[in-house]
Amino acid sequence: MIVSISQPTVFPWLGYFNMIKNSDVFVFLDNVKFEKHSWQMRNKIKEITKSGESETWIRIPTRLEKSDTMIKDVIIDNSQNWKEKHIKAFRINYGKSYGELKFLNDIYDKSWQNLTDFNMMCIKGCCDFLNIKTKMIRASDMSANGKKSQLILNICKEAGATKYLSAMGSKVYLENDRKIFEDENIEIIYHNYSHPIYRQRGKIFIPNLSILDLLFNEQIHAKQFI
Repeated sequence: MIVSISQPTVFPWLGYFNMIKNSDVFVFLDNVKFEKHSWQMRNKIKEITKSGESETWIRIPTRLEKSDTMIKDVIIDNSQNWKEKHIKAFRINYGKSYGELKFLNDIYDKSWQNLTDFNMMCIKGCCDFLNIKTKMIRASDMSANGKKSQLILNICKEAGATKYLSAMGSKVYLENDRKIFEDENIEIIYHNYSHPIYRQRGKIFIPNLSILDLLFNEQIHAKQFI
């Protein structure tokens, strides 16, 4: 049983979905501290202008929160017209492609209050489009607690993991605690993802963008690249 765990971010990059695809259970880590100006509230798409091709941010504004606010409790600031700005950016940079992704249209047609609810619905919608069938659950719906490695271990145990598929960025602290995983017969394996080159508007291929760039450019063929 392979379990992976990650925070619910805004339209994550391709590697995030490849990790989900290669897991039996994926856990949204929503019961840890929210970080302002992080991937939890923004991501990048490609922008093509007369002056060239570059990355540009799409952001979801949030209300000012206490420093210890958990991800699951973050509220969107709907006094700002963020949805309209997103849709305008999609149409300017990807033409008619936005209108052809019905699940995305449906998501933006709804009213959203909670940031995690929006991010999770977007990720699940992308997974359905990409034909990824992995079971997904929220950490906040589990009884597991603790910090860093101990929290990860407890989530893995509760989910029935025999292997924990971790992002490479977590290796720094996980290797120091490898023994506590071994004592529970859980093997740590690292997700080593090689970014593919797909058909992308413009002349210069820019990697590591939001999954939306792949979906807008490749449409029904996108699942071949995950």
